[in-house]
Amino acid sequence: MKTYIAVLKKDIDIKSLDKELKKKNIKPAAHYQSIGVVKLESEKPVYQKDFEAYFISVEEDKDLGIENYFIG
Repeated sequence: MKTYIAVLKKDIDIKSLDKELKKKNIKPAAHYQSIGVVKLESEKPVYQKDFEAYFISVEEDKDLGIENYFIG
């Protein structure tokens, strides 16, 4: 299962979004209201173009591993 991070548009109807996600078998894993972001889980790819009414952007959350972080 892949994880995606989506930036919400302002003033969207969360209940309506939940219905759309369920139709496409996408699980909302977390909703960070203060920053307007949702975390999604899906077996199939999630594209922003399929949710233009709800999301500004959608990106796959890739675990880059600790070796890709630099401590300065």
